[in-house]
Amino acid sequence: MQRLTPAEEQVMLRLWGLQEATVQDIINFYPVPKPAYNTTSTIVRILERKGFIKHKKKGKGYIYLPKISKITYREYAANWLLENYFDCSSQDAINFYNKTKSLDELL
Repeated sequence: MQRLTPAEEQVMLRLWGLQEATVQDIINFYPVPKPAYNTTSTIVRILERKGFIKHKKKGKGYIYLPKISKITYREYAANWLLENYFDCSSQDAINFYNKTKSLDELL
C-alpha cells in the first residue's frame, strides 16, 4: 500500500463517509470553497490507479466505491507513523501524545 497525498486523503475521507459516490457527490461533501470538478476527477482516477477505489458504470457516468476500508488505511498510516517518527516504539508515541496533551482531547 502507498501513502496518500493530502489531496488524495481528503477525497478518500469523503468517499469513505459516502460509501459510494459520483465525482460531484464527493465535491458536494466538501466545505466551501469546494475543489474544482476536474481536479477532483483527476484525483479519483489516480486513486483508482493506485487501487484505493473502484468504479461501476451508471448511465453515462461512474459511481466510485472504496476498495480499501478506512480501518485498513488507518492501520497502515498508524504503523507508518510509528515506524518513521517513533522508531517503532508505541511507548514513545504514547509519551508524545501525553506530553502534548493531544490524546486528552480524543479520550
